[in-house]
Amino acid sequence: MKRIIAIALLCLSTISVIGCEDANVNNDVEKKTETEQALKKETDDNGSEKESIELTVFSGAGLKKPMEEIKSEFENENPNIKINYIFAGAGQLLSQLELGNKGDVFITGSIKSYESAKEKNLVGPSVEIAHHTPVIAVQKGNPKDIKSLEDLKQPGLKIMVGDEKANAIGMTTQKIIEKNNLPEINDNVISKAATVNEIVAQFGASDSVDAAIVTKDSVFNNENIEIIEIPEDKNIDQIIPISILEDTEHRDEANKFVDYVSSEIGLNAFEKYGFKPVSK
Repeated sequence: MKRIIAIALLCLSTISVIGCEDANVNNDVEKKTETEQALKKETDDNGSEKESIELTVFSGAGLKKPMEEIKSEFENENPNIKINYIFAGAGQLLSQLELGNKGDVFITGSIKSYESAKEKNLVGPSVEIAHHTPVIAVQKGNPKDIKSLEDLKQPGLKIMVGDEKANAIGMTTQKIIEKNNLPEINDNVISKAATVNEIVAQFGASDSVDAAIVTKDSVFNNENIEIIEIPEDKNIDQIIPISILEDTEHRDEANKFVDYVSSEIGLNAFEKYGFKPVSK
């Protein structure tokens, strides 16, 4: 009988020990799980802060050179933000935005283009960056001896301009013609281009065009083209504005990019390629 009681007590003791050990194991597992979850949350939080963001920037084609340089410098300083550009004429950019194409930043070659986007509630407030000044481009050596806007109405001249429905320089060209009451210039227009870059490329590749109205920056350091300045009282200067799109999903990052473009670094990039910064 005593032996049976002893065995029973031994079993109870063993069960008690195992139960305690199981409880300790369960506690350890729970603590480990809590620790892992806490570490995972911390990793997720840190990962979220360093998450790669892509900004889509709708940019006028004539601004490509400084904007590409700004992109490179900005991404070096902000490795978690990638800039994707859509380069086109102002009219094309506006059409894409109206069709609902998503983006974050809008920078165009004239205040007029920006105002068109603003009227449609596509963009927020703007920051003015640089001048995009119209000039007359002529072939090297100026073989037609063109000296002024008035000379562009001479019969027989072959002139190239921007498409007023597609880009800022095209719209501004027509306003300059209207301002100076020189409709005859349009009689000499043989070609209209979708972007100012196309005007320069076609003009520089052939001597079949005598003159073109382009922006001063677009022919900056171009040895094959000479420019004739348009007097201030006869010209209509263009100002480049930059703004954040209203439907951006990355407002903080978009603001950061706009601030960078309008900073000294950004303005220096524009000045490097022949644009005169508004603030200088």
